[in-house]
Amino acid sequence: MTSATSVYDAAQFRREYVESDGDLARVAETLVDAEAVGVDLEMAQRLLRKPGGIQEWQHVLGLVQIASDALSVVIDPVRVTSLEPLRALMNGPSRKVFLGGGQDVVLLEREGLTVRNVIDVGEAAYALFGRREDGMAALSRRIFGISLDKTMRRTDWLARPLNRMLIDYAFQDAELTLLIFRWFQANYPDLVELHARRELEPSLPASSPAWLHEATVRTATNPAEILADHGLDATNDADRIAGAVTAAMREMKHAPRRINRLVRVASELGLSQLLPEIVPLADSQSSLLRSAAARAVGRLGSPEEATPILERLSTDPLDDVRKAAEVGMRDLKRPKQQTPPEEESDPEPTLNQEAVERLQELLRQLQPPPEP
Repeated sequence: MTSATSVYDAAQFRREYVESDGDLARVAETLVDAEAVGVDLEMAQRLLRKPGGIQEWQHVLGLVQIASDALSVVIDPVRVTSLEPLRALMNGPSRKVFLGGGQDVVLLEREGLTVRNVIDVGEAAYALFGRREDGMAALSRRIFGISLDKTMRRTDWLARPLNRMLIDYAFQDAELTLLIFRWFQANYPDLVELHARRELEPSLPASSPAWLHEATVRTATNPAEILADHGLDATNDADRIAGAVTAAMREMKHAPRRINRLVRVASELGLSQLLPEIVPLADSQSSLLRSAAARAVGRLGSPEEATPILERLSTDPLDDVRKAAEVGMRDLKRPKQQTPPEEESDPEPTLNQEAVERLQELLRQLQPPPEP
């Protein structure tokens, strides 16, 4: 599972630091025609005080970085009046490439910028290399053979002026994001296609029943309890329930995380009718989906149909999948009614080094100031 390394050369990009509305309008007009752009944000934490003495920490946008194949810009939202000139780019046909972009998209949409036609190369990396190999530092080392100093993420990105070293760091993140995408395009085009979609966090189809929307959120309780709240029973209404999950899975073919959650629901509800939909996932390019298939087959399948699949997945190149196959094999040997829920694997909670550094910074900011 190795491919030729690429070269990162900052000199291949024309860099521009944008601090005025006029310059933003000009670069936005250039970027809107790009086939793909790498997008990254820098943000800071600020304490928000609400009525009634309520306090909460909120992310505040510090910088917006966008890189096309030729032009790389860092936009200062503290200095420009509005990010409105970026609307056509963010909502247009060019591919917006993120790396762990969930919070970035939330902040952009808070600024009124709807982001469409996206891919998160962190998801693609998770699918190919497994957990803790999907962050910027790990991918830059693997693809470009370079080590990144990520300690600058702990900077207060709202402080002005920013020194040149910080600005160069900001340029680099968007440029590397785009080049990681180009590497995936060159080496794993089918994997790119699997993860490319209109929205970064797509909703289930509007036709999906309310209970399924509730059951697939990450904080969902037991799906059987959700069904009961909606007057349904996993045994008596099995065909109706299975039909809803099947339809959603087919619509979510470019959103592996969503499929993973739907497979989890099917497993926990004992929907063996979905095995024809789940078994092909054992051959997916995504390790997330192979892992999901291993757990589900072990819980829903018969020994005759499940054992060959699990034996094959137990020799998978990725440890994540092998462990899921072990879980599936244990569940296969249990009486089905005694099968306890297993913790599901999902790329979102992966705590890589960058996430650890951000968490450490948040904890530092939460410390009370020293007594005078």
